[in-house]
Amino acid sequence: MTIVIKKGGRGRQAFSPSKIRRSIRMAAKRARFSPEKTRKVVKEVGEPVIDFYKKKKLVKTTDIRKSILGRLNRNAKSVASMWKRYKKKK
Repeated sequence: MTIVIKKGGRGRQAFSPSKIRRSIRMAAKRARFSPEKTRKVVKEVGEPVIDFYKKKKLVKTTDIRKSILGRLNRNAKSVASMWKRYKKKK
């Protein structure tokens, strides 16, 4: 099982692929992507990241974030922009 180390080392929790998919879907929705285009972005961006990190024992949220943003910047810049904007507000 993969354990995620939260930002600043302030906690640990089990890796949750659904959180990655959900955050990409929400960013795509804010970027006004169609449901079909959203599914495509989740598949092209989220699934490779999920497959990579679920094989690890420990992973930092910052590493997951960098991977997602890197793939979004290559595949869907407007979604990357919305994702960054949302994360800044949080």
